[in-house]
Amino acid sequence: MSFVVNSLESAKNCYMEILEAWREGKFLLVTIKQQTRLDIQNRWIQQCYTMVSRQTGNPRPKIVNRCKYDFGMPILLMEKPDEARLWRKIVTPLTVEERHLSMEHMAVTRLFNVKECSDYIEQLIIEYGDSHELPCKGWKGEK
Repeated sequence: MSFVVNSLESAKNCYMEILEAWREGKFLLVTIKQQTRLDIQNRWIQQCYTMVSRQTGNPRPKIVNRCKYDFGMPILLMEKPDEARLWRKIVTPLTVEERHLSMEHMAVTRLFNVKECSDYIEQLIIEYGDSHELPCKGWKGEK
């Protein structure tokens, strides 16, 4: 059994489940894991993809691929000139559609550090924020 505790109500429910299991004589090992800022940012990015997909009518994978290619790769390669040169050499012969499709097989946002992820989110807000009602709060950890 595992719980996500993100409200007073969910904390109460978690406590009651643990108490009930303990009363039944079960051995319990409780581990508490807090989310990192990167976890929060990644969750926000996933919500963003879903919202933009719903509002534009474009399939979610198409939105993900476009964002990874148009915004993620430049951020990821910004301070890596050798990798950037190799990457450009590989993708230059491809059409824009093929470039976007190639993102299905490339880890981009998973490789970000917190700053790169923040830069990526800023780009998503610039691109989609006004016209797609993105949740501009939450990705920095605020409520």
